[in-house]
Amino acid sequence: MVNKPDILRIDREDISALFPPLDRRINKGDAGRVLCVCGSYDPTGSAMCGAAYLCAAAAYKCGAGIVEIFTHRKNYEALASLVPEAVFSLYDTDKESYDDICARLALQIKKADSLILGCGLGKSDISKQLVKTTLDAVSCPLVIDADGLNIISDDKSLLPSLSDEQIARTVITPHPGEMSRLCNLAIPEILSDTVGVAKLFATQNGLTCLLKDNKTVITNGNTTFINHSGNPGMATAGMGDVLSGIIGALLARNTMSEYASRELDDISNILYRTATAAYLHGLAGDIARDELGEYSLTASDVVRYIPKAIKSHK
Repeated sequence: MVNKPDILRIDREDISALFPPLDRRINKGDAGRVLCVCGSYDPTGSAMCGAAYLCAAAAYKCGAGIVEIFTHRKNYEALASLVPEAVFSLYDTDKESYDDICARLALQIKKADSLILGCGLGKSDISKQLVKTTLDAVSCPLVIDADGLNIISDDKSLLPSLSDEQIARTVITPHPGEMSRLCNLAIPEILSDTVGVAKLFATQNGLTCLLKDNKTVITNGNTTFINHSGNPGMATAGMGDVLSGIIGALLARNTMSEYASRELDDISNILYRTATAAYLHGLAGDIARDELGEYSLTASDVVRYIPKAIKSHK
């Protein structure tokens, strides 16, 4: 970890802190259960199950023991072929009431060690209900991305409904457009001071804010990291879903080396793991770029190169 007067920076040695050698008797429960409330299906023809795949696949590549996807039944066939390791909780809006669907979601939330909300979720009526149910029921580290943030932007009462304890273990991951909707600032104003905007929003809301940019800012208002990994080839669809999966896995897993424990005296565990996830995401993208080139880089490529990024610290 490289320290500057007001800004911290994650480096490769920090990866080893969160990926120590595994206990030989570890089981999948020890490695963390990640619940992904992700992916949408619209009978008019719009579907975003790929976001759920990228999120879940990235979580598995980062060592999560169990990844569960809570999504529409119409997404199952495609998702099961892409990530057969996933556990599926499926709902059907044609056959179930919204109340029944949300009641089942609340039960699954109780089992989770971390939760990812919003990747490819859409903004339909059921999506809005899933977001509200999640915020009502969650009691574990929570990552909110994409349409989860867009739904919250439309209903500013949702985020404050979280308890102080829960908001402190909540991470939001907006790009500048999503941040603009969250805080009612113009995008040029955000880009002119990403650190200041992220710190203010994190302070006002008591959460961890990861504001995406070419140098992503990760802050809880008190401590701030700037990420220096990544490249322009990562400006493609699905990259944010991969990042959310990485964060969710690192927040769910209990493993941490003595090095990290010493360094975390004055740094939030949530913040440190989120910053390390951002660095790992960019590093995987850099390794993929070196082999594939910037113009050909896709989010699926980054998922495939996560193992090389994790091993690179050794």
